[in-house]
Amino acid sequence: MGFFLRLAATPFSLDMVSNYKYVVHAHSHVALLGWVYLGLSSFIVYFFVSESKVKKHYSKIFWATQACLIGMLMAFPIQGYALVSITFSTLFLLVSYVFFGFILKHTTPEFKSRKSFLLIKHALFYMVLSSIGPWALGPVMATLGNESVWYKLAIYFYLHFQYNAWFVLAVMGLLVFILEKTQFIIETKSFSKFIFLFHIGIIGTFFLSTLWATSHWTVYLLSNLGSLSLWLGFFYLWKSVKKSFDPFYEALIPQSKFILKFLVFVFILKLTMQTLSGIPFFAELAAANLDVVIGYLHWFFLGFVSLFLLFLASYLKWIRLSKFSLSLYLIAFISTEFLIFYRAGIINFQWDYLPNLNTYLAMASCLFSVAVITILGQTLLIRKNQNQLTSKTG
Repeated sequence: MGFFLRLAATPFSLDMVSNYKYVVHAHSHVALLGWVYLGLSSFIVYFFVSESKVKKHYSKIFWATQACLIGMLMAFPIQGYALVSITFSTLFLLVSYVFFGFILKHTTPEFKSRKSFLLIKHALFYMVLSSIGPWALGPVMATLGNESVWYKLAIYFYLHFQYNAWFVLAVMGLLVFILEKTQFIIETKSFSKFIFLFHIGIIGTFFLSTLWATSHWTVYLLSNLGSLSLWLGFFYLWKSVKKSFDPFYEALIPQSKFILKFLVFVFILKLTMQTLSGIPFFAELAAANLDVVIGYLHWFFLGFVSLFLLFLASYLKWIRLSKFSLSLYLIAFISTEFLIFYRAGIINFQWDYLPNLNTYLAMASCLFSVAVITILGQTLLIRKNQNQLTSKTG
């Protein structure tokens, strides 16, 4: 869907996107909920819940989630935000609440005292908190309309606590779980400081998402205090896990080491961009140009969260992540980000116009599809060969 959305802006449009906004809604919902939510929740269940509990309880949650996702996938491109799509979206929220309760109740008792589980609990709390945004959309649209400030604030509230809290803490929790398996002790004092500072930071940085609506000095103050708290918090997180991380890192294969270094680079640059948006000059740039926001969101979504999911799936040998497929993915990511930010620069800084920029962007986006199909194909081929080998030797 992302590729067809890019293609719609080129001379080679196949008129496959009859209603652009409707497909955008489908694309964003399936990407966030069908890919990231499903990936993170699958790893959480795999790490923290016993197999017997999965078969007895989680399978029902899993298939209910799939039904909601398929419903949104089919409804959004046809009608946008309307009765059927809103119904499936609402049901998804309710199923996600059930998932939260399932994890709290059925996590293996020995894991409940671990720091990794604390991170997962807080991550899921922010997932639930973010849902206030979608719940507010209905009343806001009915009373104020979808052009009101509150409509956009409700969407940014949802995105902020999804991207910056639920996704980030879930990634950190899964990684800390792996570190805990190395039987190294994670330093408690620094870790507690991280938790405290992260909560302050994530609440404060929400106001970065409101700077387009108000430029009051108190909003800038809260935003920048939030950014400072996040930088300090992640410093203490690194301090708490460094001793555990070093032996884990050294045991990785070279490709995995490269991915982790790339993830750190992407995350640090993400925090930098987030911090800069608390400066009036950059805040005004972001508010005036949607490409800046899209570039930032895709930078984090595709360059950090999605790549981490691929890394962890490869680390657990769930998928086959070859050098070729990884290279395709990274080429797609780097080239699309460059073109999106360059297009923003044409407007904001009067950079030279690049002929056929949208066509290049569509071609680069297509590489994501090729990379994912390659990963899926190679994984299924290996599984098929393993099954054949097992049947012959069995």
